[in-house]
Order: sequence, then structure tokens, then C-alpha cells
Amino acid sequence: MMGYPKKGEIYLVNEKRPALILSNNIHNQYSPLVTVAPLSSNINKVYPFEVYVTKKSTGLNENSKIMIIQLRSVDKKRLINKIGDIEDKEILNKINKVISEHFSL
Repeated sequence: MMGYPKKGEIYLVNEKRPALILSNNIHNQYSPLVTVAPLSSNINKVYPFEVYVTKKSTGLNENSKIMIIQLRSVDKKRLINKIGDIEDKEILNKINKVISEHFSL
């Protein structure tokens, strides 16, 4: 892996699940762990604590949802490869809003 994973990038974790990097870049550069939110292409029901994203906005093959309440820290060794990213400020603001609401910040 060149450099380090950056906030907003989407990686394949353990060869099966895409996940959005949420931890800040200073943490991501120096820690062996990153904080991620998994994505799912099962978008039949998108709850208020999830964020819907189009394949165009992520670079993924399918429209997806970011499952904010399933945040977790993973070892960077488990990040297989970068498969997309989110640069749209409106989507990033929505993600931050949902995280803030979830933790009552």
C-alpha cells in the first residue's frame, strides 16, 4: 500500500466488504488502526442512521449505503485495496451529521 489510507477513501476489507475510512489523516498515517464504516449494496431499506451513496459518487460498482452505526477499528493490514472514494462535500457533511447524531455530539 503506497502512503496511508485517507479519510473518505473506500477500501476492500478482508477481500469481502467495502468500508469507508472515517478516522482523520494524522491518525491514519501513524496508527496501525483506522476507523471505518462498512458499506452494503442492500439498499432496500436505508435507515436515518445510514447514508445512501450512488455508485457515481463513490466509484463502486453498485449504489450503496454507509452503515454508520457499525463503526469499527481495523488493522491497516486488513485493507486489501482502494476501490473508491467520496469527495462530494454534501455527502461528507451528511456522514458527519449522522455520526454526530449517533453519538449525541
